[in-house]
Amino acid sequence: MAAGLFYFVGIIMLDSCVFLSVSMESPKIQPFAFPTQVELGTQISVYCGLSKGTSPVHLTWMKNGNEVISSGNKIRVLTIGGYTLLEIQMLNASDIGNYTCVARNIAGNDSYTSELLVQAPPFWKEQPKDTEAVHGQSASLHCGIGGYPRPKITWKKAYGTQSKDFLVVHNEYKKTILENGTLVIDSLKEADEGVYTCEAENGVGEGIQATVRLSVHAPPTVTSVKRRTSAKRGETAVIECEITGEQPLLVSWEKDGTKLTMPFTRFETYEEANGKGVKATLLISNVQRRDQGNYLCSVQNDYGSVKDVTALTVQEPPESPSDVKVISVNSRSAQVIWGAPSGISTSIKQFVIMFWKNSKVSGKLHQVSLTSTETSTLLRDLQPGNEYTVQLLAENDVGRGDPSDPVTFETKEEEPEAPPVDVEVEAADSHTLQISWKPPPTDTWNGQLKGYHVGYKVEGSASQLAYETVIKTNLREEKTLLRNLRPSTRYSVAVNAFNSAGDGPASEEIVTSTLNGDPPQSPEVKVKNVSQTSVTIMWSPRVNSDASVEQYVLEYVDTDQNKQEFHAPGSHKEYCIEGLESGQRYSIRVAAYNMFGRGDFSPSLVVITEGNARVPGYEPIVHETPFYFRLYFVIPVVASVTVILCVIVVAWACLKRAHYIEGRKAQLYVSYQQRLTYVPPSEISRDSRAVDAAYDIPWDVPNGGGSMGRDRSSYVKLKQGQNYV
Repeated sequence: MAAGLFYFVGIIMLDSCVFLSVSMESPKIQPFAFPTQVELGTQISVYCGLSKGTSPVHLTWMKNGNEVISSGNKIRVLTIGGYTLLEIQMLNASDIGNYTCVARNIAGNDSYTSELLVQAPPFWKEQPKDTEAVHGQSASLHCGIGGYPRPKITWKKAYGTQSKDFLVVHNEYKKTILENGTLVIDSLKEADEGVYTCEAENGVGEGIQATVRLSVHAPPTVTSVKRRTSAKRGETAVIECEITGEQPLLVSWEKDGTKLTMPFTRFETYEEANGKGVKATLLISNVQRRDQGNYLCSVQNDYGSVKDVTALTVQEPPESPSDVKVISVNSRSAQVIWGAPSGISTSIKQFVIMFWKNSKVSGKLHQVSLTSTETSTLLRDLQPGNEYTVQLLAENDVGRGDPSDPVTFETKEEEPEAPPVDVEVEAADSHTLQISWKPPPTDTWNGQLKGYHVGYKVEGSASQLAYETVIKTNLREEKTLLRNLRPSTRYSVAVNAFNSAGDGPASEEIVTSTLNGDPPQSPEVKVKNVSQTSVTIMWSPRVNSDASVEQYVLEYVDTDQNKQEFHAPGSHKEYCIEGLESGQRYSIRVAAYNMFGRGDFSPSLVVITEGNARVPGYEPIVHETPFYFRLYFVIPVVASVTVILCVIVVAWACLKRAHYIEGRKAQLYVSYQQRLTYVPPSEISRDSRAVDAAYDIPWDVPNGGGSMGRDRSSYVKLKQGQNYV
């Protein structure tokens, strides 16, 4: 139904149901107006009433969009029924404005606005103030003035020092005075800086004016910079940036978007002030390829910032040749191919190829210069079976570039060029020869040695050499045993090295005879007695028909791996080891000697002495003793007695030895010449090189021994001054 011109109450009956319908009117406000020619200091009242509207109706007052509320004696709002009264005491300029009466009920709302005007001289709504602005931007000088009638606003700018030295500012291409009195100046320059005055008058009372200062600040500006600069690698690059602007000016540098924080390796910056600003300089010492890029000079002050870029180009030697390959590798030559380098700023003068042999000792470096048009070369005079490394570099007017990635290749093998050296052959027993040698000189291997062929045959035989193969070890000396040979027979032996390409030359043949007898077998050893400080062992020799045992060697090792040896005549069958520590573990073994050498050691016996082991660092408590037991008395007495006894014993021993030497001189000489080291067949395989090379001359040779009929030429060497092993 249309907004309330009347209301209607009716009763509608439908299916015995009764509905009540009520129509309501929205409010309608009667127009009102404030009196004209109102003066300041007076009072005013205005009524707002309804011409229509269904009760209840709510009435309120608004001023310039804000609700008006009673406040003491200044403003009073009275609402009775369908009208409301607004009363304002002691009118002043702040009371001027648009007043609106608003009415609301359930059906709707209505409002009516009237303007209250009071004749008032100009007054400040917004007091002008000093303004700071940035060169090239715009500035707004506000001059917010009220009053009625509307005041006329005039802007002036001082051009001298006197109060009358002002010029009126008019609207022009970059200066605009807005309706609210604000002066806007666009594209500020230094000439726009100065003192400005805002004046206002409306014919009521006196006019007002205010003076403000406009300050125009200069942001930084880059006035001079080289867009591009260059430097040779290894030299110093200089990048300059001249800046103007209001101080202080803060300068920073970036490279390709990354800030350079000083101090920076090889980078240095400094600023030099001049009359208008600053000259900033970036120095880069020992310029490298990685220094090439865009360098940003960034400057800022309190009023802005600016950036400018200089591109640095590094003049450098050419890049490395690409795709270096080694093809057609032979035993003494190899072909190298490559591609031209990329990114060359200056033309290539030549290529340089470098190659060397890889070895434990640094190989000699070879360099060959090639023309800039070549893309392949042949390396000659290489050694077979060796690993080489090759690199290439390019050279231009700036210098030589970096070498290419190293390429490694291995020449094909050839047969060794030289035989093994220091070949020695010794008789180990009546059926075994021990052969030892050293590898050929390394530079004659022509590859990697795989092993050796040991050839042998009976001297003077027309048959071909029989060969034993020995796999190479990393030892300085190689060894092997030839077994199952004839007793007391002369054999010719030669050794040659081989690699994957074939056999090298053989060494000169060496003739050596096997023995006509064997060293004794290892004795059977048992423990007879154990105490805190001693161990007594006993042994029984195994049957050996070749020669009788001349002496025994006893070896024991403690828990700290300290080794001790004792010798006993061949007639002895037991030995007491004294001076041991209590509660300690000892490993003991025995070997026998005859005129053909030393036999195997017996299996080790593990013995632990009685008592508790001594605690490390423990020292027993020493009680007070009489003076004749103290060291300063005992030592001189014992020393004197010892010297006397030693003199007697030595004299007796010399006399006995003189008689002994006369009777045994010839037999002793023969016995010395016939002792060779024995390596038992049970411990060393036919291809083994681990043999015992020690020889021993006993300090006590028992009587007996006899001629063995052994060929003296089979004797090779005798190591004297060593302990039994």
